[in-house]
Amino acid sequence: MDIAPLSVFRLCDTETTGFPPRAEMCEIGWVDFVLYPDGWKIDGEHQSRFVNPGHPIPAKCTEIHGITDDMVVDGMDPNEARAFLSRGAAVLGAHNAAFDKQFVRSALPWICTLECARHVWPQAPNHKNETLKEFLGITVDGDAHRAGYDAAVSAGIFLQLIKHLTIEEMLALSDPGAVPLKMPFGVHKGSRFTEIPDSYLKFIVGSDMRKGVKAAAQNEISRRTAAKPSTPAARSRSSSWDRSF
Repeated sequence: MDIAPLSVFRLCDTETTGFPPRAEMCEIGWVDFVLYPDGWKIDGEHQSRFVNPGHPIPAKCTEIHGITDDMVVDGMDPNEARAFLSRGAAVLGAHNAAFDKQFVRSALPWICTLECARHVWPQAPNHKNETLKEFLGITVDGDAHRAGYDAAVSAGIFLQLIKHLTIEEMLALSDPGAVPLKMPFGVHKGSRFTEIPDSYLKFIVGSDMRKGVKAAAQNEISRRTAAKPSTPAARSRSSSWDRSF
């Protein structure tokens, strides 16, 4: 993808009333990066706005992000929020973009900082936003699971990622359907799938890794199964009493 100078990469986060298809956004947060001749630079501070989801926020969701019905009553319309996040951006991003894409519904290309972090730091305890914040020494004030704060943490992760990956590499890693030739992260990072043990291939298939990685593992399992020599059926012995005369 050819990205023009002064293009905007908008790293966003959504807080929601649950999971699709019935849930909706109740807060959006974002951080803008601009492509200057010397690289990507943050353009201003992280920002956030409430979104009125059009239905009550379940108590179990409020327990996570702390957002109540009273807080969103004057919030943006969800469709307005979707248009707002896409407006003026060349690329969008999120930490676990597969989730946020379902709410933002933008046709723009996406970068998933979660998938990229799994590739760059396989040794991290896990790749959640808060874990990577501590692992990478990122400093952000605020409360976790609020959209502006989470977007700011993801922005800190992105600033570390661009030391290791180009935007084009991030876009490729972020495509959930892309089937890699080598394992992009984890204990077998850099190994071809033909070199990965059966037990780990089965682990991948049953995990929540992106579908391209799971497809690569399943393809290798199928290849090995097909390559196994078939065992000839045991020839039954006929009894002398069965013989026809």
